[in-house]
Amino acid sequence: MERPCLSRRHALLLPASAAGVGALAACAPEDEGFGTAEPVRADDGAIPLDEIPENASTLVNFGGEQPFVLLVRGTGDEIAAYSGYCTHNGCALRQETAELECPCHGSKFDAASGEVLVGPATRHLPEVDVVVTEGLLRRAS
Repeated sequence: MERPCLSRRHALLLPASAAGVGALAACAPEDEGFGTAEPVRADDGAIPLDEIPENASTLVNFGGEQPFVLLVRGTGDEIAAYSGYCTHNGCALRQETAELECPCHGSKFDAASGEVLVGPATRHLPEVDVVVTEGLLRRAS
């Protein structure tokens, strides 16, 4: 049975107790928001470009405070990148083929453009700056 995800606003109203901490932990998807897709991890902050499939979108974990980034790769070095977090309430998105789905409230985004397909989110996913140097892709500083 899938448990509903608490909003940050409601989570702040929970008492600082084991029950409150347990409710917050239930909100985090066990798959880190990636759905059935295998996450690509950039443990050292960079990913070899050849690990990112061409003509596809891939969620990547760059580590850090806001690690999840949606990479949309055309051919060669043609790459666009968007935040991997729902613009409605900040939950990590999970990838479902050509769409990204928010497990908290059901918003859906186009995995190629970051555009909202289904609310409650009303804002598209913000772009993330990435660079490719010497065959490695990393977030721009």
